[in-house]
Amino acid sequence: MIIPEKEKTNVLFSSLFISHYPELYKQLSDIMWNYHKGYGAVCHTKDYWVRDFMPVQVDEDVFVKFTFNPDYLQDKKRYITDVDKVIKHCPFAQEYKIVNLPIILDGGNLVFCKGYDGLDETADVVMTEKVLVENPSLCKEQIEMLFRYAFQEPNLIIVWLPWDKEDTFGHTDGIVRYIGYNTFGKPRVLVNLELYDEEIAEQMYDVLNLYFEVIELKLSEYNDLSWAYINCLQTQDFIIIPGIGNAITDAEALKQYRELFPEYKDNIFMVQMREFIEEHGGALNCLTWTIC
Repeated sequence: MIIPEKEKTNVLFSSLFISHYPELYKQLSDIMWNYHKGYGAVCHTKDYWVRDFMPVQVDEDVFVKFTFNPDYLQDKKRYITDVDKVIKHCPFAQEYKIVNLPIILDGGNLVFCKGYDGLDETADVVMTEKVLVENPSLCKEQIEMLFRYAFQEPNLIIVWLPWDKEDTFGHTDGIVRYIGYNTFGKPRVLVNLELYDEEIAEQMYDVLNLYFEVIELKLSEYNDLSWAYINCLQTQDFIIIPGIGNAITDAEALKQYRELFPEYKDNIFMVQMREFIEEHGGALNCLTWTIC
């Protein structure tokens, strides 16, 4: 099965992030504290981006672990986290069943969506074709088969987006945000394609439009950081959107989230992160491991 962000209740950060950015973490924890849900840290990480290497939850105590060995870190291997070591020193993780998915992958390249076909829920995962490049010994069909087995979803649909080679990481969590599904059962997604060249943006839109009701993030202007609005922290109880220090577009993004996620009511917030995002190239979805 798959568990979208809006069904999760607990948030964990890298202890490195907490120690290096205590003021930013305090702003985030001040919000999370209001919900009395679990949040905290995992230790023995080599960088801040727990989303990219920690296993993905598929059931209450079942997690899928992939191989985190990205091409962009091959000359910086000191930043490749030993996931087994992190799990070993994570007390509550000892009770988990770990299913191994033998694929090189980043968690930031996994966006899960649910729909409804009138009888059952449907399941989709959005990835870029960078996965194919990093796993040359496997064809697309083999990768899809392995995903369906690992996630216990025989009808799981892989929505493949073209990979813009100028985007080193090739992640989808700055492109697509799952909203929910409409009255017809079709999944709805919020997207930000304005940062891509017209040709590849059109290709992405055409693919997404086959599977989803696609809603464009509407901003009066776009810049190199606009993707961060999609890269928010979402749980069952709240949404925290990264602000990029542009008062106009920050307000526009916050307004649109409140319109698209009315079930969250007053539980949508914004935390300013411009300097952090500029320095490190990631935002809140990247920084967090969310579980139930």
